[in-house]
Order: sequence, then structure tokens, then C-alpha cells
Amino acid sequence: MKAHGDAIEVFNPFDGNVLGSVRRASRTDVHDMVVRAEIAFRRNRGLAIDGYEILLKVSELLAVRRDAFAMTICRETGKPIRECRVEVDRACTTLLWSAQESLRLEGVVQPCDVTPQRLPRNAYVHRVPLGVVVAITPFNFPLNIPAHKVGPALAAGNAVILKPSPKAPLATVSFVDLFREAGLPDDLLEVVHGDADVVEQLAREDVQAVTFTGSSRVGPQIAAWAAGKKVTMELGGNDPVVVMDDADLDAAAAAIIAHRFGSSGQRCTSCKRAILHEAVYEAMKERLLEGVSRLVTGDPMSEKTDLGPLIDEPAAIGVMEKVEAARARGATILCGGSRDGAFVAPTLVEKITTENALFQEETFGPVLPLMPFRDLDEAIALWSGKPSPGSRSAPWWSTMGLPCGSSRFRLAVSSRVGWAAKGFATPSTNSRDTKHWFGKTRNLGNAPRRAGSRPIGCSAVAKEMT
Repeated sequence: MKAHGDAIEVFNPFDGNVLGSVRRASRTDVHDMVVRAEIAFRRNRGLAIDGYEILLKVSELLAVRRDAFAMTICRETGKPIRECRVEVDRACTTLLWSAQESLRLEGVVQPCDVTPQRLPRNAYVHRVPLGVVVAITPFNFPLNIPAHKVGPALAAGNAVILKPSPKAPLATVSFVDLFREAGLPDDLLEVVHGDADVVEQLAREDVQAVTFTGSSRVGPQIAAWAAGKKVTMELGGNDPVVVMDDADLDAAAAAIIAHRFGSSGQRCTSCKRAILHEAVYEAMKERLLEGVSRLVTGDPMSEKTDLGPLIDEPAAIGVMEKVEAARARGATILCGGSRDGAFVAPTLVEKITTENALFQEETFGPVLPLMPFRDLDEAIALWSGKPSPGSRSAPWWSTMGLPCGSSRFRLAVSSRVGWAAKGFATPSTNSRDTKHWFGKTRNLGNAPRRAGSRPIGCSAVAKEMT
């Protein structure tokens, strides 16, 4: 990404070629867009049936153009083409679920005669749209994350201003074009481009809600700019995986490799720390080393590639700085630990301390620290490590040796993660099921994400009539 006057150039992180450019918005552009969105919202209130048909149509159009969208995502993010196709499929599902939910926005009837006053009437609680929603999205999922924000917001009847990352905006622009093709009224969904100054202005404008997916460093600043508005945040994650001594080690190793090194480690949901029972530590290390050795790094357009480049060279340099800092403090680099431009070799690290940045902070790249533990109490202490365990977590155990009624509950409560489950999603899809809850706790945000009623509830407000 490079700015030339009003144009922001977008580069292929694999070969450095210019893919295209988008126009940087001025302060006047941003303000005028907010005004038009508010007018469009008021003009189109109550069009639930139209919203259903439009979201359904966009899902269908996206499915037809699956390969074209996957290629755009691959070129602007460097994500392997196989993963890009999965992202398109997930976005189709997200829009389909959003369309279905637009027809069943829930309400509640509350009788008033159950109180001591015995009031002879009912209270009707129903949900109405908020108004103009600003959606700020990151580079790593330039289609599915916008779909998760736009789908529920439009289903609830809002207008949306979508602000994608300037590093990967092209798939998002094409996504917005699909809504126009499907017949969405003018100005109900617009895309705007720029850097932090545009984000700040959007957050301070007269909008009703701001939703942001990105880093835990940027999120609090946006929340401060948007003070007094409805704000939802989904902010990174330093997600751990715990492998108990009775786990299926082959299954655990396969899933860990898929979920650490998929998208070159640039996912808030990828496991960032492997916490391994000391009885199986060496066996797991051997399996992980073997699995990493089979990963193919290279051209993301190749069907054989498992890891492409990071989003740009500065990102790769930042990852390697953490690796080198760990090495300087006594850590052992088991494999990888090198960089070539925007590429970082898949890296396993051991003998790190809890004070190390690789343990304490989210590493947005293909680096996995391994840490042994003696018993469940120590695992919980490591799992819950500071500053936050992350958006999701996955213990591995056998159903006979570690029943979920005891240990899984203890792990989930102790870590206070958004959710915890036995294992990850399947390595073949490298993603969770869209219908599953996904949320953040502690300093990682407050945004539940699922293509269903809960996200739509975040895009609406309850009103009561008696």
C-alpha cells in the first residue's frame, strides 16, 4: 500500500506488482457520505422483505463469481488460493444467514398484570434499526469480515459505511458493487478509503454505531473517538491451545499446524501458543516439527502452497524482531526463524519465558512457541496468561480421561475467553463453523460474531410500547 496524492496504490505482497488503486477520501467526502447515508436510512426504513431478497441475491452472485473473488483476495493479501475459496464460501453462508434473520427480528410481549399494581395492559418490546453504522475492517479477511458486518447491519435495516484496510481494499470494493447489482437503494451501503484520519472522522461523525475488527492497540482509540455511540470491538487474540497427556497427539498436531500457519498466522483466531503436557511434550514437538517440514511456502496462486507472504515486508520484519528478541533471551529456534522479503519461514520456538513477547503478545505471523506444563493448575495459569488469552481457545484431551464437565469448564472460566471447545475446526477448512458463537472478552473487545440473531441484535435497539 502506497499513497500518491488522492490515490492509494494496492500491491501484491508476493511479487510487489501494483494491482490497482482506490481514491483517498477527503474530509468533505466523509461528511457528505454520512449525510447521504442518513437520508437513505430514513427514506428506506421498514424494507425487511427487500433486505431479504437483496442479501439472498448477493449471496447467489458471490457464489457464481467465487473464483474471481478468490483470485482478488489471493493477489491482494498473499493468502493461498485454497484458503481464499473457503473465505468466499463462508461469506456466501454469512449473507444467507443474514437474509434469513432479516425476516425474524425478535420481539417480546410482557404482561403488566403480573406486578402488584396489576396494570391491565401489555408491554411490547421490539427491535428497530440504529441508523448509520460505520464498519471498519482489517486486511486479512477482506470479504468475509465485511460480510459479517454488512449482512446483519443491513438485515436489521441500517445504512452502512464500510471502511476497509488500505492494504487490501479491492475485494471489498467488488463486494459492495454486488449490492448495487442486486438492487440495494443508493447510499445504503458505501465504501470509503483512507488511513487513521478517515477512521477518526468517521467515528466522530453523527453516526449511531461503530464496529471495528483489528488490533487491541487501535481499538481503544477508536472507542474513545466514538464516545457516546454504540461500539462493538473485535480485537486480536493471543489464543492458546492445551494438549493433555491423554490426547490424540496426531489429531492435535495436525490441527495446531493448520490453525497456527494458515493465512501465514495472520488471523486473530489462530492458536498463538502451544501449551503441552510434559508427558507428551517431546512426542508433540516431534509431530509438530514433522508437520511443519511438510508445509509448502511460495506463490499463493499455486494449489500446492500452504503459506504465502505476510501482508507486507514491514509486517514480516516486526514478526522477526520478536523471534530475535526471544533468541537473545535464551529461546531455542527449533525450525524456521528466517525472513525473505515479506515471507517468514514457519517457526517453532521453545524455552521461552512468560515474560517473553512471544508469550505475552499476539504474534501476527507463522511463529509458534511451545511451553510444557506439569498439571492442570499450571496449564490454567499459562492458558490465562497476560495480557489476555484470546478470542478462542482449544484444549485437546480424550473423552475418557478428561470429561468436559470438569476440566473444560475450569479452563474456559479461568481463561475468560470468548469460547472454548475440544479441539479446533477441521484442518481441511481451517475455520470455525459460521453458526458457532464467536466473541471476545477482557481487553479484546465485546463483539459477538455469528451469522444469526445475536449480531443483528447488535445492529438494532430495543423499543418498548405499552
